[in-house]
Amino acid sequence: MLRKIGQCLILALLIVLIADQVQGKILAKCDAVKELDKAKVPRSMISNWICLMQSESKMNTSLITGPKTASSYSYGIFQINSLKYCSRGHSGGLCNKRCEDFANDDIQDDIQCAVKIMNVDGLKAWSGWMKDCKNKPLPSYADCKLQSLVNKLEEPRESV
Repeated sequence: MLRKIGQCLILALLIVLIADQVQGKILAKCDAVKELDKAKVPRSMISNWICLMQSESKMNTSLITGPKTASSYSYGIFQINSLKYCSRGHSGGLCNKRCEDFANDDIQDDIQCAVKIMNVDGLKAWSGWMKDCKNKPLPSYADCKLQSLVNKLEEPRESV
């Protein structure tokens, strides 16, 4: 009896751990803004990127969806697709990365790939951006404190 209870507890623990991994990290808007700023995304584009992330993944850094067209899958906060932009299991695609590398909490490589995609195909590469962001009010990030902006405000000014 005690052995059976122990097995049930181990099984329950495994289910909780697996469910936690599947859910992934939901990035807060200001954390996403800071990551974009850290990657030197132009401030004029940050609202578009935030809208895209909200639309495509609901800010879930580890989201994997599919299968889609031609048995492809989409990965991470930007839902980077395996058909053209990355390869499953090995480096490849436009970004020369493993798709699985985009399904974790480090979004700097996701941002670099998303910028490459935008430079080649534009934001229209993302159906979520086309549907929810193009020609629509974009989210504000005025309430987010960006370190580079704070540093500029604190720099001493030269006397005239």
